[in-house]
Amino acid sequence: MNIIISGCGNVGYHLARTLMKEGHNVTVIDADPEVCQRVSRQLDVLCLQGSGMDLDVLQEAGAAQAYLFIAVTRDEKANMLSALMARHLGCRIALIRLQESTALKSLSLLSRDLKLSLSLNPDELAARELVRILEFPASVSVDSFSAGRVELMEFEVQPDSPLIGKSLIAIRKTYPGRYLFSLCLRDTQASIPRGDFIVQARDHLTLMASRSEALAFFSRLKLQTAGIRQLLILGGGDLGLSLCQQLAGQPIQITLVEKDPARCALISAWFEKVDVCQGDATNHPFLQTLNFDAMDAVMAVTGSDEINAMLALYGRSRGLGLVFCRQNTHSYLPILQEARIRTVMPKDLATEQILGYVRSVDSRDENPIVTLHALAGGQIEALEFEIGPDAQRIIAAPLQSLPLKKNILIAAILRHARMIIPGGQDQLRQGDFIIVLAPAGHVRRLADLLENPPRRA
Repeated sequence: MNIIISGCGNVGYHLARTLMKEGHNVTVIDADPEVCQRVSRQLDVLCLQGSGMDLDVLQEAGAAQAYLFIAVTRDEKANMLSALMARHLGCRIALIRLQESTALKSLSLLSRDLKLSLSLNPDELAARELVRILEFPASVSVDSFSAGRVELMEFEVQPDSPLIGKSLIAIRKTYPGRYLFSLCLRDTQASIPRGDFIVQARDHLTLMASRSEALAFFSRLKLQTAGIRQLLILGGGDLGLSLCQQLAGQPIQITLVEKDPARCALISAWFEKVDVCQGDATNHPFLQTLNFDAMDAVMAVTGSDEINAMLALYGRSRGLGLVFCRQNTHSYLPILQEARIRTVMPKDLATEQILGYVRSVDSRDENPIVTLHALAGGQIEALEFEIGPDAQRIIAAPLQSLPLKKNILIAAILRHARMIIPGGQDQLRQGDFIIVLAPAGHVRRLADLLENPPRRA
């Protein structure tokens, strides 16, 4: 597929690298000559210096022959205009990064002309991720499928956990329920565990279950299930604002720290119940005046990776259990992971969403990818498919008789709003939704789950 990406910041670069590895023909447009030089050195893509709003640049990039145009600069108006121009030149689909609600309103007037298939706001995606983790405070990360009917929750096995030394079969007998341990990350190695897998301390297990089943399981393990009451948000940028929006109406006392007085005034006007404090979040004595040590959770979401890492580490040093940190690059991840700090990376979430969409339109069949989430640092992917009318081969026999490829797990079936943890005798039906775990990049369409049928002589 021919894909053009306008803007090669954190989101654009990550997208270009991922789509390149998927085998697509990628062209990148960026106004910064240094960025273009770096991209040309590091990636096997065509990089053009210029603006996505420049007609000559779009023509040189091949917009007339492109299938997909992705505008991910930080200028919403530029994204909309460049997408509109690409569409009129002949590009089939346009995806746009948007940050502001005013841009979203303007976009609705242009959506018919743009034939826009997806608009994404990386900070909004990150806010959703953080809010989901607040609902499951024992989890390191939470991914949702089928409109929240199934949750995929990663949690760390603590040194005093009753799970240590037990096999997954023994755990299911001790803690019966409708759930599945679908993934284990031990040190840096991810695996899809079998029933005889023995749990060790500091393993990161991924639990697949409904919300109620997950809360019941965590409760029996005496892990935290109660919601938080006091939250401190450090940074009033787009992510901080999205957090306030998504937490509005919940019984949480939110304190937000922002240095810019104009931004403070804006947030105060929009969210009367949020305690907005103007000040420097890196000033520890100032933070202590906000009852820092008594907070149930702290989220460091400024625009600086370094400041966020420093603030998160300070929170851990003060004994806070729930500390979250926004990061744009992987530079500080080893330090943060060692300190048991939960991280969120907006660019990774945006890439997940776009990659799922790209694979769905690229498959050109009646069994599209509905949802895609990257797990275990990108080693494993969880994909949700809808079983369509042309999936006769995969519904022709019980699961135990299907020629599934190695290291692929059909982890759950969604049938008429009911989640099924499948066994070998279960058989898929048209209209089912399934959740599949597979090594990253191995499954691009439903047919990729099965070995190729033997050729007839």
